[in-house]
Amino acid sequence: MDQQTIWWNFISGAARYFHDAVAAVESGKVLLIEEVPYMDHFFLLLQDRIRQWDSSLHIENFYAESWGENVAIGETLMNRYAPQSDFHPMDGSRIEYIAKHHLLADRAFIVRDANLRMEWIDTAVEYAKFSTMRNGLFILTYSGAAPLAQSRKGITMLRWEAYFTSYDMQLFASYCVAQRQHLSLVARDYITLLASRIAGTNPDLCSALATEEAALDLRGLLLRLVPDHEEAARLVDEGMPLEQIVWEAQIQTIFPIIERIRRSFIVRYGTALQGMLPLRDNFDRELQSPQDMEFRHMWYYYFKSNGFGNAEDENTFRLVYDARNDLAHLEPLDSNQVMKIFALNGRV
Repeated sequence: MDQQTIWWNFISGAARYFHDAVAAVESGKVLLIEEVPYMDHFFLLLQDRIRQWDSSLHIENFYAESWGENVAIGETLMNRYAPQSDFHPMDGSRIEYIAKHHLLADRAFIVRDANLRMEWIDTAVEYAKFSTMRNGLFILTYSGAAPLAQSRKGITMLRWEAYFTSYDMQLFASYCVAQRQHLSLVARDYITLLASRIAGTNPDLCSALATEEAALDLRGLLLRLVPDHEEAARLVDEGMPLEQIVWEAQIQTIFPIIERIRRSFIVRYGTALQGMLPLRDNFDRELQSPQDMEFRHMWYYYFKSNGFGNAEDENTFRLVYDARNDLAHLEPLDSNQVMKIFALNGRV
């Protein structure tokens, strides 16, 4: 299944956006919607739904600017689609006449980037004011700030920010990463967090980041994506936001593994550790049982003097002890540390 199909069918915010657009088309006269990710696929789906609702409608697609600055929209619509009309200037504006006389009843217009030629917004407002349901349909898109400050009669306006959440991108990233079945579950979770946070609201970038390279060489991957994604360039240049994202993803995925490893050491060395207790640490914290001991306690009060039962335990302990200290001091781990700790996950 391709990413665009996943986006519009399985991602909650996107699916609700589409559902509300369909409802508005079926019950309204003008729909004003924001240009959002995978918009071309959105309109393929929407046109299919429109034809299911009314197969007789003729659907036309174009960009607002393609009509040119000197083209009068009302006059052009009338000349193209109702050349035999008996319009007279005393009847009001051409758009009012078109709406009242149902001259576009068999048509639906999809006008992209209408905010780049505001006459289309004015046309839609006037058309909605005088038109009735099932009397022709205008679907206009805009980018950036909403072209209307408030709702108008007969116009449904959808704002993407009312639908999209960070969870939507995280869910989308999880679908993309799920295809990397050679990766462990925890590695996929880690990449999902990285890709979704870095991508923001851009599913194309998210999909490109949903790969093992994100865990192994994130900065290198972003540099490779710079020609196609401005956001990637900004993150590489600024540095700090990227480090923050990496650290937060590691906290969520690696800290639970470290905690399980701590408990495994307490189980294996519990009797020996209990022999050192009770005592108070250098922060005046009382340690009554091995379960109260952090890695630093185990090291200074036992392992530093007594050593480990085997080399594997020593290597594991040093790896997670250092990793926990780094993360606790807001320092992200390097990819080598991360992958080693992920490899330990299945053993504890």
